[in-house]
Amino acid sequence: MELLGQRTMAKRVISTVCLASIWILVACGARLPSGCPPECLGVPLFKRTLSGMNFEEANLRNAMLSQSKLDGANLRNADLSGAKLVSANLANADLRGARLLGANLQYANLGSVLLDDADLSGADLTGATLTGVDLRRVKLTAAVLVEAVLIGCDLRGADLRGISLGGADLRGADLRWAYMKGANLAPPGNREGGANLRGANLTGTILTGANLDGVNLRGAILDYAELSGAGLDGEQLRGAIFANANLSQANLSNALLDGANLEGSNLIGADLLGASLKGSDLLASDLRQAQLILKEGDQVFTVELAGAKVNSDTSWPSEFAPPNTTIFVDQ
Repeated sequence: MELLGQRTMAKRVISTVCLASIWILVACGARLPSGCPPECLGVPLFKRTLSGMNFEEANLRNAMLSQSKLDGANLRNADLSGAKLVSANLANADLRGARLLGANLQYANLGSVLLDDADLSGADLTGATLTGVDLRRVKLTAAVLVEAVLIGCDLRGADLRGISLGGADLRGADLRWAYMKGANLAPPGNREGGANLRGANLTGTILTGANLDGVNLRGAILDYAELSGAGLDGEQLRGAIFANANLSQANLSNALLDGANLEGSNLIGADLLGASLKGSDLLASDLRQAQLILKEGDQVFTVELAGAKVNSDTSWPSEFAPPNTTIFVDQ
């Protein structure tokens, strides 16, 4: 029995030594372990130079690839679920059809990557760079893109339900008809500034129940956007285009909407107390039941409508008379 126990212990020691050797060889830049790729489950590839390598259809689940160089690598249809890719360089990599569910891509460089049909559900892309990337056919449900750089990205029709975009840079991004129900674009933690969507195109985008606190929508296009119940209080919305948008029950209190185009928009029940709509376009807008004036003791809180364009098709709350500072357009 004593001899059997010694043999068992020896086998365990040998097994442990062999495993440690693989880790040391990989970490030191030696050749990849036998069989990898395609079978690379849990393989440590930390800080490795893997530029241009072929990992097509490889199993890289839970692989440790942080700070590795994977620029130009072929990762098509690879499984990277749960992989650690913190600060990895994936520029120009082919990730079409890849699975990255729950992967950690914090501060990774994803410039010019190919991501058609990739699944990044639940992935953490905090601070990642995706400038100009085509994300139209990428699944990003519940992904975290806090403070990510998405300037000029193509997100037309993308499924962005429950996504976190606080502090992300989306200037000039194309989000037409994207599905962003319940998305969080508010500042992360105690930081200032939500997502920057200045000049972005959100035509027809669904933002029902989205958290838009601190978001910059200056000059953004939101024609036909679905924003019912959205929180836009105190937001920077100068020059934004909300033509035919649904803003019913939205919170727009203290929002800056100077020069905004709200022609034909639905503002039924919206809160506009303290908002500034100077020079805005309210032609054919529906403001029935909207909160436009509030009296509290000697104080009166109202909406600023100086220079706003209205017409006979503009609907107002009952007993509200628009001020003579508005401009009536006789059609």
